[in-house]
Amino acid sequence: MPDPSFYAQQAAQQAQQQSQQANQQAHQQAMRAHQRAVDHAIRHGHRPPPAPSPTAYRGGRGGGLVSFLVLVAVVVVLAKDTALRDSILGSIQHLLARIQNG
Repeated sequence: MPDPSFYAQQAAQQAQQQSQQANQQAHQQAMRAHQRAVDHAIRHGHRPPPAPSPTAYRGGRGGGLVSFLVLVAVVVVLAKDTALRDSILGSIQHLLARIQNG
């Protein structure tokens, strides 16, 4: 007679497969419903939704540049090498000047 843990493992695998199938079906249904809504809007003269913009380079609340500048400021404050600190500050000032000038 097989070990009871074997049956439990088989049941868990089956439940996982069923859950994955249900999730895939729900996702596919949602995608189809969305596409139908887009098609309906276009048929009735509405503009299609804009293409999603890439957000990988942006932070959650203010953008990656602000986070980067805060990190550099902390590093500058903690740096003990004055030459390095002056170099970093000069780079930040140059970057800010370029941003301000467009």
